Amino acid sequence: MFTGIIREIGKVKKIVKRGSSIKLGIESSLVSSVANASDSIAVNGVCLTLSSKDKNILLFDAISSTLDSTNLKRLKKDNYVNLEPALSLGEKVGGHFVLGHVDLELKIKKLIKKSGYWQLEIDLPSKFKNNILVNGSVSIEGISLTVKKVLPRTFTVDVVPFTYDNTTIKYKRVGNFLNIEFDYFLKKNN
Repeated sequence: MFTGIIREIGKVKKIVKRGSSIKLGIESSLVSSVANASDSIAVNGVCLTLSSKDKNILLFDAISSTLDSTNLKRLKKDNYVNLEPALSLGEKVGGHFVLGHVDLELKIKKLIKKSGYWQLEIDLPSKFKNNILVNGSVSIEGISLTVKKVLPRTFTVDVVPFTYDNTTIKYKRVGNFLNIEFDYFLKKNN
C-alpha cells in the first residue's frame, strides 16, 4: 500500500524485452538507498516488486498483464518516473490509500497553466464515471490528487507548484497517457 506522496523522480536506464515482459532498470538515489530485493515500490503508480538492485539502479520485472493496463509499455530509456516505496506501519499517511493496482491509462486532454498552479483535464470513459467524484481522491502516475470537476467526458485535477516541480507531471504534455487508479473506497463494479 502507498500514499500517493512521491518520494523521488527516477530515470529509466534500461529496458530489456523478454517475450511479453520487460526488465526495467531505474536510476534512483533516495529510494535505492533504502530499498531491498522483494520490496514493493510504486513506479508511476504501478506496484512492482524490486527483483534486485545494482548500486543505484533498481531492477523490476513487468509482465504482460501489467504492461497491458499501464503506460509502463510506453517507457523509453531516459524517461522519468515517479517512485514511492511502500507505506510502513506507523508512517504518516499524507495522501490517500493507493494500492498500486492501476485501473487504466487515460489521455491528457488539456494541460493549463493557471495563476499559481496547473490544471490537468483528463479523459473519462463513461463506464468509469461512478468511480470519481468532485473533491474525491484519484491517483495519477502514483500521485495522490483531488478531483476538482467531473465533466461529461473528462475530469480535472489541480496541481500545486510543489507537486508539479517534484513529480513527472512537469514532463507531461497533451496526448500523453497517464496511469490512473481510482480511489479504492469509491470503486464500483464496472
